[in-house]
Amino acid sequence: MIHRRVVQLKDRTVLFSPDDPVRLADRIQALVNLRITDELTAAPLESPVTVHARERGFVARASSGGLVGLIGIPRQVFPALQTVEYFVHLTVSADRYLSRELEVKIPKEPAFPNSFIGPNVNIGLRREPVLIGGRTVRAVGNETAPLAGAVVSVTGIWRTAPPANVAVAPDSPDIVSIQPPLYSDRAIPAQVRQRDLIPVLGNDKTLIDEILPKSGSIRLSNRLGLSIGDVLLIDTKDSSLSEFISIKSFSSAAPAEQPTAITLNHRVIHAHRRGTLVQRVNLQPPGSDHQFTVDALFTDSCVFLDAAGGLVAGQEVEISGGPAADEYHSVMSFSVASDAEGYYRLPPLSRVAQLEIHAEKTVGAQTFQTTKTFRPDYRQRENRLDFTLAA
Repeated sequence: MIHRRVVQLKDRTVLFSPDDPVRLADRIQALVNLRITDELTAAPLESPVTVHARERGFVARASSGGLVGLIGIPRQVFPALQTVEYFVHLTVSADRYLSRELEVKIPKEPAFPNSFIGPNVNIGLRREPVLIGGRTVRAVGNETAPLAGAVVSVTGIWRTAPPANVAVAPDSPDIVSIQPPLYSDRAIPAQVRQRDLIPVLGNDKTLIDEILPKSGSIRLSNRLGLSIGDVLLIDTKDSSLSEFISIKSFSSAAPAEQPTAITLNHRVIHAHRRGTLVQRVNLQPPGSDHQFTVDALFTDSCVFLDAAGGLVAGQEVEISGGPAADEYHSVMSFSVASDAEGYYRLPPLSRVAQLEIHAEKTVGAQTFQTTKTFRPDYRQRENRLDFTLAA
């Protein structure tokens, strides 16, 4: 509709026809609003936050107080929003925090393009795992001496830091660390069970290409003896990089003895070099189930269970539950023995604000022990905690 106005300028009369107002959906504005906090403290992050959208047409903007957003022109990125809902796939990152991948739903808006309100999303980022280690010594007169073989165990945990003026009993330490971290989100009632994975000898394969983290496919030197659903052990000779992932699919067009592209049920966590050894493993009978008590996300290295008894450190576990395929990991417990020089190191820890740690060693008829309460500093990868044990 044309709206004309007559404007008198001194001795001149001007006929003025203004443009129609710009519709709301054609204006640059916030498309998604995010508030980023620390999962443990619920406080805004001190580190700068970056947000990346997989889809085109979005520009990230960050403010203070953990406020982050994506701006753009709604009608350019959501042209059919009146009748179709959209999904935006985001990756949120910050220094010393685990990156978070999430899907944000943009619901249908019947009044679009005359109306548009971007969603508000609250996200709690998780700190990267820390390592707690140190030395165990015993008091000998006025001096100390290294104490080998002392058992250092987490005996209690607090998910959030208790108030300084209130005594809060710790929760049971039914927590285990897994290597590598989780391949997929696992919500309650996900479960863990002991399941040994025995490599099949005499039918080794190697990686044809370098593999980057988050790659969902690999090329093997051959597929002899492989079937869909088989579990592969990638990087057999390096336990810090080893991964157990099952086969989702492969092409059978080429001969089995030729190089073959394999699609995996999960994306790899680690990078793997060309020529790395790959073996098929046989799954042994499963142990009893241990239920998740806290939801877990992709790349979490610690899982909280209803009971951790029966999960033997250094062995493998099977994790299942939800739409994602079963996954396999090595398990580590938060109870270790100090070495010949008295040094110890607990496995990677995350999602815990405070710990109760007990150290103990029996020498002859005497038991040397001590207990400490410790708050990890997640700003540092390595946390030092020494123990002086007394009888």
